Amino acid sequence: MTDPEPRRVIAYVGPSTADSAADRYWARIFDSVRRSTDAEPSTRTNRGFDGLRAALSATSTPVTLVLDGARLDEGVVEGIGTLLADEPTLRIVVATRTASSVGADMPSDTRILTSDDLAFTVDETAAYLRDAGVPQERWVVERIVHRTGGLPAVIARLPAALSPARIPGVTETEHLDRIVDAVTDSVTARTIKNEPLLAHLLRPVLVSAMTDSLTCASLAESGVDAPTFVTTLESLGLVEPVPGNSARVYPDAVRRSLLRRAVADLPAEPTRTYLVVPGSPDRGSNGAAQLGQVVALRKEGRFAEAASICDELASRAVSSSGAPETTVGSDAAFCFQAGLTYFFAVRPHEAMGMLRRARSVGAGTPVGDDAVAALGLMHALRGEGPEARGAVSTDRSHRGDHGAGARLAHTAERVAAALLAIDRLECDVALDILVDIEACTTPDELWAFVLYAQGSFALLTRTPMEGLRRIKAEIRKHPELHAGYNAVLVNAIRADLELALGDFDRAQNLIADSTHLFTAPVHARMRLLTGDPAGAEALVHHYGTDPNCTPRQALELAVLGAAAACALGRDTEARPHLDRAIALSQQTGLLRPFTMVSPLAARHLGSLGVPLPTAAEPTALDTATYPKSKPMVRLTPRERAVLDGLIAGRSARTIAKVEFVSVNTVKTQLRSLYRKLGVNSGKDAVIAARHLVLD
Repeated sequence: MTDPEPRRVIAYVGPSTADSAADRYWARIFDSVRRSTDAEPSTRTNRGFDGLRAALSATSTPVTLVLDGARLDEGVVEGIGTLLADEPTLRIVVATRTASSVGADMPSDTRILTSDDLAFTVDETAAYLRDAGVPQERWVVERIVHRTGGLPAVIARLPAALSPARIPGVTETEHLDRIVDAVTDSVTARTIKNEPLLAHLLRPVLVSAMTDSLTCASLAESGVDAPTFVTTLESLGLVEPVPGNSARVYPDAVRRSLLRRAVADLPAEPTRTYLVVPGSPDRGSNGAAQLGQVVALRKEGRFAEAASICDELASRAVSSSGAPETTVGSDAAFCFQAGLTYFFAVRPHEAMGMLRRARSVGAGTPVGDDAVAALGLMHALRGEGPEARGAVSTDRSHRGDHGAGARLAHTAERVAAALLAIDRLECDVALDILVDIEACTTPDELWAFVLYAQGSFALLTRTPMEGLRRIKAEIRKHPELHAGYNAVLVNAIRADLELALGDFDRAQNLIADSTHLFTAPVHARMRLLTGDPAGAEALVHHYGTDPNCTPRQALELAVLGAAAACALGRDTEARPHLDRAIALSQQTGLLRPFTMVSPLAARHLGSLGVPLPTAAEPTALDTATYPKSKPMVRLTPRERAVLDGLIAGRSARTIAKVEFVSVNTVKTQLRSLYRKLGVNSGKDAVIAARHLVLD
């Protein structure tokens, strides 16, 4: 038999330098192919691209070119395409940091790995540190990945730096942060120093980290060769491309490292894009005035109007050709305020994007810290525990009183910490945090988040009536804020509290018109508690596959799907739901969704033989969040029409006349109706209907 994969020749070409001419690069590849294939050089063949084509054509053995650290300019990409077209058996493996700018010109079957693909995950980092002989607790690994962005170059140097000896007078978190920052600073400094084209351009590098993005236009006044400067930064992995854009951005960890050095080396350099906030000396600019209007509208609950102004400011910034520091859109304050506004206006994806940008642009500034706090709260609400813990545990002892922004950030951190404690079933911790929130002046901006945390705590501690009373009192005080995402959030927790009290009609009225994903678990839970497990299961399948489903919603729906399948007597179908819930719980740290079922459902879950992350049955029985249920009665359209007639006080003869049927038909429907409701008279039927869910 013949070998289906003939022997291949590997021709390796090492990294090229920024000033390498294209013909010199092709000559290097030609030399490597000739050495690897032992081809005899022709005296008439040059060592450039044409010579390479001839050499590849002359060899009878399939060749794989490995181009390591290639700088893919337009000519090189075109040449690669030509070579692949010439030789069907040729394979080319390219390791590069500049592929994205020309990726569209590569062959259709080309696979491009991004920095996100190459970044270390929490599990990979934990395994790497364990194999290196320095195993760490889970929270330490999460903190490292959060602070480094999983950059392989930084992770690789951490084992040698991690030490059990702590600096006196600092916390464990501070000690870890200092180690990670020191390693990151060492990596970035070494990378710049070892690149001849950047070694004498330290100041332009540090200044370029002060803008939200890096383009040739933004470097016009720096005195550097902008294209070569940007390409060199990208080839070293110091900057990354922006999809669909010619701009480049620094990863957060690299940016923070450069800004730390800038503070030490360039103390007189202006902060440029950081702190143009409403009420500052720059109030005279039209952009700052409009940003102030955004905040004012948001405090009045006019979220859609505020978002439209943010849209206008963002589009103006994109179309502006001025320097980055002259546009509102490139300012961290604008991104922070726009992020909050978009969130309240129920535009979550744009909100998270803006807040991340504010965190990046404002790194090392109060606005950047505020953005981190807001992102932590968003992550906590979404059930993304590791991300939320990373933001909440960030050291903020250095922050002074920067006005409303600092107060808002403090409350955001406190609410996020309370939600994390509630999700881990830590009642005492959550209570202390909520008391601390009440002791300070809570900004109206985070009104709904505070109420949601208080309502969640009331559910966990079996005090739903107290939770409802508090929420209703706050709605009366701030009716204007009960709009947008605030309304979604508050109505969802109110509905869950009503379910805990057994008032299914009020719960249904609160969320009847809502199709927002945040209310999906409440809809499914209501179906389950009212004796309709099939309806609950249908909702789980419908919403659970939505790509926009957050980890919190996905976990709650998975638990409810398992409970619904158990109620239908299909334990085999319940186990996959429960397996998914357990996997999500391990990723996020969420435990509370396992308690948000009735005690009967908790017993069913515990009987499946699947090891749960928490003792679901005893926990649910102890908290008894939803101890009551309301039976559902299914009526035919005729029976429902007859019941409506009885409720309206009509006689059988009048009902027959209104429905255009005979009196005997109405009497037949009445007997069927009485049997289903378990009553013997029309009066009792009306009373029973008020205490049942009719479908």
